[in-house]
Amino acid sequence: MAELKFVVFSLGTELYGLPIEKVERILPEMGVTKLPRTPKMFLGVFDLRGDTIPVLDARARFEMKSHEESGTFIVIMTEAGRCSLRVDRVDGIRSIDEADIQEEMGVTGGQLDDFLVGVARDGQDLIVVLEPEAILPSSMRTKMEKMAA
Repeated sequence: MAELKFVVFSLGTELYGLPIEKVERILPEMGVTKLPRTPKMFLGVFDLRGDTIPVLDARARFEMKSHEESGTFIVIMTEAGRCSLRVDRVDGIRSIDEADIQEEMGVTGGQLDDFLVGVARDGQDLIVVLEPEAILPSSMRTKMEKMAA
């Protein structure tokens, strides 16, 4: 099986992984311009070298309790365009054998949310593997595609 590389980040004590080829950059948290009447998970936008990048709060997207501590932005590339996830912290890059990713989860009845690929075992750690294309809710994906066109 192939060895895959993931950018691993934390939300509290939980670890999550994004395929490294979908991560453009990692930035310290910065000020965002808030937009009115947007979903709670949408924090706003910021400027990155002349491009407007939307920011999603990963905690809100995954329906986790929010907190006010500063975090880190991970800029990811999707078919709809670039967006940023606000996470608690980035823990680094890990290589994980494809065979160590369990996609079928019995506790979920075989049904994972579309942004969840599965769970990877890396030593003693369990890492929730994410699908970057599906992290953006479909309504936001459509709006981003219109903005990019």
